[in-house]
Amino acid sequence: MIRSIVQYGKLNERQKFEVVDIFIDGFEHFMTFTKDRKKLRSLFYPALNPVYTYALVENETAVGILGLGTNKIRPIKIDSELCEELFGSFKGNLIYKQMNSIFQSKVVQNNFDLYIDVLATSKQARGKGVATRLLEHSFNLQGYRKYYIEVMSKNTNAKRLYEKMGFVECKKNRISPLALRGYGYPIKMVK
Repeated sequence: MIRSIVQYGKLNERQKFEVVDIFIDGFEHFMTFTKDRKKLRSLFYPALNPVYTYALVENETAVGILGLGTNKIRPIKIDSELCEELFGSFKGNLIYKQMNSIFQSKVVQNNFDLYIDVLATSKQARGKGVATRLLEHSFNLQGYRKYYIEVMSKNTNAKRLYEKMGFVECKKNRISPLALRGYGYPIKMVK
């Protein structure tokens, strides 16, 4: 088995779509605006940052995604024109504003802080060390001393992994629209 971690911008088209599919599968609970997979693929394919988004590639197939945020850049930026083209002027503009208010807000304060914005594995690769390997990759990047990640309280497997990797809780947000939808509340963790 050959595993490597590759920046999104260096993947071939098929692998990029595999990464987008992993992202959609891992975060579909946030995408209440549509269940149309074709539109979601079209929206997120160009939205992933080519440098700050990585894929774990196993035998030429992408099996995991890692998106990193700093105090200057986030790994996802939605295009307003594409959003309007896919969803219409009114709905597209709302989606664009909502998504970028989430994905473009500042998440860490200092130059030496790194926010693990996106971490997901393909369904067939879960439990096989993919997320661990991607986290280790982020820890090995030069210039960072603190690492942050968020997990939903009901995602006990992910929370357990993050604790095993040295993360500890630093903030709970018990008031969350996702909690009302049954996903639990967001927990911010730091290492």
